[in-house]
Amino acid sequence: MRRFFLKEMKTPSFLQTGDTVGIVATSSRVLPKQWELALQIIRSWGLQVEIGKNVYLQDGIFAGSDAQRLENLVEMMCNPKIKAIFCVRGGYGCSRLLPLLENYSSKFTSKWLTGYSDVTALASYMVNQLQTYCIHGSMAIDVSEGHTPKTQKSWEYLRNMLFGVLPFYNLPVHKFNRCGNVSAPIIGGNLSVLYSLNATPYQWKTDGKILFIEDVGEKLYHIDRMMTNLRTGGQLANLKGLLVGSMNAMHDSEPSYGKTAYQIIAQHVEEYNYPVAFGFPAGHDGVNYPLMLGAVVNMNVSEKSLIIDFKK
Repeated sequence: MRRFFLKEMKTPSFLQTGDTVGIVATSSRVLPKQWELALQIIRSWGLQVEIGKNVYLQDGIFAGSDAQRLENLVEMMCNPKIKAIFCVRGGYGCSRLLPLLENYSSKFTSKWLTGYSDVTALASYMVNQLQTYCIHGSMAIDVSEGHTPKTQKSWEYLRNMLFGVLPFYNLPVHKFNRCGNVSAPIIGGNLSVLYSLNATPYQWKTDGKILFIEDVGEKLYHIDRMMTNLRTGGQLANLKGLLVGSMNAMHDSEPSYGKTAYQIIAQHVEEYNYPVAFGFPAGHDGVNYPLMLGAVVNMNVSEKSLIIDFKK
C-alpha cells in the first residue's frame, strides 16, 4: 500500500487520529446490537464518534421517517466537525431522500461517506451531484456478531483508505474474465439500486467509466432484466471496463433459467471490447474490499491476475 492524494473531483480530507466521524441509518431500521460492535472498532482507530439519533428509531421498515432520516443525514453533512459518515446498513430508503437533499446541498461540507447496498443511491448523489469521492465499503451491520477473517481484512482496508493509504489489489483470475488494461474513474455499486435510478436525475453516468456491480438475493431472470435495461439504454456500450463483485444467494425459477448470474452478465457484454473482471471481493457475502467511487483506477485483467490500482 502507498499514500498519495487524488487531484480530480473533490477529495475530502483523509482522516487523522482524533477526528470525529458520524454514524447514521439512512435506510432500513437497525437494532443497537447490529451497530455497537462497529462503534468499538471505529473508536479503536483513534476516532471520536457522534451517533445519529435516528439509529434508535423505527417507522415501518425504516430507521425513522423520511424527514427524520433526512434531518440526521443533513446535520452530519453540514457539520464541519464530522469528517466521515458511516452508514450502519442498507435495506431500502436512501432513494426516497435524494430529491430532498437538493434543498440543503449548498451547505454541505466535504467529508467521506461509506456504505454499500442501498447506499448506492447516496453514492450516486455524492459522485454525480456533489462531484465528491465516496467509498463503497463495509457497514456496521457487517460486524454485528463480531469480526470474521473476511470482515477483518475488509475493515482493515477501509480504515487504511479513510486515512489516505490506498490499496493495491492483486487478485486471482476468473474463467469469465476478458483481458485488457484500462485507466478510468470507477463508479457503481448494487445492481438493483443502480437500475432503479435509471431515468431519474440520479442515474449513474457510465460513459468512459469502469462500472462496478454486485447484488444479492435476486431471481436470475431479474439479473437478466436489469442487464438488458443497461444494455438497451446504452449504459454498457461506452464503458472503459466492467468489474463484477459477488452475486450470491441468487434464486432460480421453475423451469430453471439455465445460467448463473455471472454467465448472464458475461453474455450481455460479449459484444463489447473492454476488459471485464469477475469475482472482485465486494458485496453481500461478508467480504467487502473498499472502492473509492469516482476515483481513477487502473484495472489490469490478464491471464495471471486481476490488478486494481488507484492512480495518482
